[in-house]
Amino acid sequence: MNNSYTSNIRQGFTLIELLVVVLIIGILASVALPQYQKAVEKSRMAEAVILVKAIAEANQVYYMANGQYAGIGDLELLDINIPGAIFEDAGTRTQTKHFIYSPLGTLGTELAVAQRQPFKQSYYIWISREEPNKIKCTTYPQVSSIQKQLCDQLNQNGTL
Repeated sequence: MNNSYTSNIRQGFTLIELLVVVLIIGILASVALPQYQKAVEKSRMAEAVILVKAIAEANQVYYMANGQYAGIGDLELLDINIPGAIFEDAGTRTQTKHFIYSPLGTLGTELAVAQRQPFKQSYYIWISREEPNKIKCTTYPQVSSIQKQLCDQLNQNGTL
């Protein structure tokens, strides 16, 4: 039997073939990564929206019972339990992995506030006393384009 036929069969891939595969994977990753980041941030923001609405409702109940709203460090006075660590900065607030929650913000007219972490590259989700049925989002200038887009969508539609 002649082995010349089997010796001409290629073993492995050429450099060009490997480069083409790497290029295709790179193109797919560059398309998929921004969509993945947007989906992750959207889910984090949705969680904050739900908790801010719950804090606002608890703050309204607190107002009906006590004649005043809870202060920035009075989250523990509300009939709500937000899992997370205690964060002491401007009062006692609750900090989760991605947000700090408070019944009052820096304006002093909020029913509930969630601030995205880290500071200075974040956004606020809040509900004001004047419009308790409208959720709002405010961004810092250094916020990512995905976060800015989601905040704008929340402000325009009230949903994500």
